[in-house]
Amino acid sequence: MMLHLCGKASAGLATSGPSGFRQAWGRSMGARRERFIALRVSAGHTQESLAFAMEVDRSTVGRWDRGQAVPRPWQMPKLASVLRVGQKELSEALLGAGPTSNIRPARSTSLLDGAGRQAPTPERETSDIEEATAGVASMALMDGGARVGCRTADGRIVFVNLPRRPLLRGGPAVLGVTPSMDSAPTGTLAVPPAFSPGIHPVENMRVLRRSLVECDNVLGPRGVVATAQEHVRLIQHLRREASGQDRHDLLQVQAEYAEFCSWLYQDSGDHRAAQYWADRAVDWASASGERDLTAYIMARKSQLAGDMQDSIEAIDLAAAAQHLAGAGTRLNAMGAVYAAHGHALLGDERTAQHAFDQALALLAKPPEAPFGRGRWLNEPYVEAQRARALSSLGRHREAASSFEKAIRALPASYQRDRGVYLARSAIAQFHTEGPEHAATTAASALSIAATTGSARILTELARLDTLLQKCRGVPEVAHFRQALDSVLLHEV
Repeated sequence: MMLHLCGKASAGLATSGPSGFRQAWGRSMGARRERFIALRVSAGHTQESLAFAMEVDRSTVGRWDRGQAVPRPWQMPKLASVLRVGQKELSEALLGAGPTSNIRPARSTSLLDGAGRQAPTPERETSDIEEATAGVASMALMDGGARVGCRTADGRIVFVNLPRRPLLRGGPAVLGVTPSMDSAPTGTLAVPPAFSPGIHPVENMRVLRRSLVECDNVLGPRGVVATAQEHVRLIQHLRREASGQDRHDLLQVQAEYAEFCSWLYQDSGDHRAAQYWADRAVDWASASGERDLTAYIMARKSQLAGDMQDSIEAIDLAAAAQHLAGAGTRLNAMGAVYAAHGHALLGDERTAQHAFDQALALLAKPPEAPFGRGRWLNEPYVEAQRARALSSLGRHREAASSFEKAIRALPASYQRDRGVYLARSAIAQFHTEGPEHAATTAASALSIAATTGSARILTELARLDTLLQKCRGVPEVAHFRQALDSVLLHEV
């Protein structure tokens, strides 16, 4: 793969030779978050006044200016309001997604697809897609296009992929849109991230990844997917200049980023892209010799297979993850959860329930390490997955009760997950409490779906919409369907 960097940053990262890795890193540390400073100044704020408005120390704002830190997820909505910008624009300014005002992306070749083919980067800017889908709940695709929901002439909701050069311009209607699927990822590293002085490059990349994960929980995949892929390309470049333990550690971080990219595309509904990145993640994790990381990614591949309704693949991948993880571990519990979903898809309630109980029993034990893989796995998460399985098995009353408990247990910053649980709960509520309650719950999920671009939420709402079609006269249902139509394209 050829890699092109832009502007002055490219000169800094093109250094070769034995000390090239350190030189490249040192020069990239000088990158500034000019876009964030421009937003602050445009809003009329000094560092002192912004610190006062945000109730933080001036030094904190200084670190934001220099790109040495980013706001916490719960600070992002308030900061966007203070600066009078959208959360997506603010995220791009802080995390470096997209070109700055004085840097334009260079043309480059893409990564290779699974068949070894190399696809050229499309010449159109992504602003074309943004123009075509303005006001529409769109989800990111790996080819730079967007996946959008579309209301067909007969009232159904289908999901179609708009390529980078849109088929539609200047309106909310679709004329002859047909689904498309391009598999090769594209894009250039327009803005390398700014790094904190005195911290090793590997740890810096991990800190940046954790920040992206936190932003994903609030903003959804659409706001962070481009940055995550850019960081993968930066790591690939740094590995060429590194040697020994540095190169080994960077390979491991590269696998962690690839797994994250897989997750972002899974949430965007681009399962083909999610599989691509999951496969790359397994390759790189295996090459690094990190057994726990490989087990974690295999469990995630099982989760992806479950989302794709491939029950056998979900069960077998989960078994492989459990074998790698070893008995009695948290990663073994993770595998059990996704195996349970596979069994539920097969209609095997007894085996599914046993697997969920196995996962809860493992979680009741003290963790092997305080910061091990899959440490986010907890009892409310398992119960939410059990609720999903119960709903697919027709046990809607139990499912609705379990979803309600899981939603109450979610941290405030887990907005996207809240939307997923609300949408799935709404389907269970339709069968147990009627269309009014289901539509009210679904309306809350819809607002999160529109903000985050989560296909997992929109897919569940599309399922509910089919159930609600016979209840169009109910006021709550009419209100929900009107709101849903406002974020969909329409066939004419």
